[in-house]
Amino acid sequence: MKSIACVGMAVADLIVGPTDSFHFTQDVTLLDTVTTKPGGDAANVALNLGAMGVPVSLHTKLGSDLFGDWLMNTYAGEGIDTQYVNQTDGDSTGVAIALVDKHGERVFLYRGGAVDSLALSDLDQSAILRHDIVHCSGFFLLPSLEEKGLPKLFAKAREQGVKTSLDVGWDNRGRWLKTIGPMLPNLDYFLPTLNEAQQIAGKSTIEECAQYFVDAGVSQVVIKAGAKGAYAHDGQIGFWVNAKPIDGVIDTTGAGDGFVSGFLASIARGLPFKDAVHTANRAGAIVVQQYGSTGAIKNYQQIELQGNNYEAVV
Repeated sequence: MKSIACVGMAVADLIVGPTDSFHFTQDVTLLDTVTTKPGGDAANVALNLGAMGVPVSLHTKLGSDLFGDWLMNTYAGEGIDTQYVNQTDGDSTGVAIALVDKHGERVFLYRGGAVDSLALSDLDQSAILRHDIVHCSGFFLLPSLEEKGLPKLFAKAREQGVKTSLDVGWDNRGRWLKTIGPMLPNLDYFLPTLNEAQQIAGKSTIEECAQYFVDAGVSQVVIKAGAKGAYAHDGQIGFWVNAKPIDGVIDTTGAGDGFVSGFLASIARGLPFKDAVHTANRAGAIVVQQYGSTGAIKNYQQIELQGNNYEAVV
């Protein structure tokens, strides 16, 4: 089985809900659920991959504080290789507060903290490049890594025959293609959401976006389309993998990370690209049926068993 290095965001998630409104004129808003979970795109993917039996290491930055210690203990308890997780006294651990409505949709209040300063100098490049795949999550929320550090790391990975994978997140600074454009030729797998893909490519349809990325040099593209499933392009042809409706959606906080985890777990097992997209849909469907981004996926066999319940291809 292939090994994977996960690079990027790691934060503590505080998940509250359900709430459909929030008013500062109202002193108290009553909630049914307040829970703390490991969060951050890279950490979520690492935890899910570990649960699915994939050899994985996490490369990120935390504060030397209560949340940082808790996350380190959580990662270690889940069997994640944490020797490359830096804890710094210079800043606090990042926190994301997820406000979840009754339909499971969410918005975030976010402070990156220590991960905002994650730079190439914080990463053990030789350790990362000993893996078969290097995956980065939350690209646009890594200001000290996105423009100078990660492009160099991915270029070096491609030179050494290491596969590269990228999931971007939302660019609040609105730079999109200007920032990520130089990286596209060094991507083996690119996994944006439809909204992100439209912003980067400047195209309106999902098919046009996928073709744009392939033309820009990406080897294989998977564009996440929420409840519809995903549109993928293998470099030759594009195709849809549709997702069936799910009863009882509780929290979509970790849907995208679950999707990416399922995809990479299949790639690590040597499955064909199209089969990996199938698995991605299944994993995303499992994650949205509980609060938080991690913990719902117990093992790889669980995703295989759920296939007939959650997926159809057109």
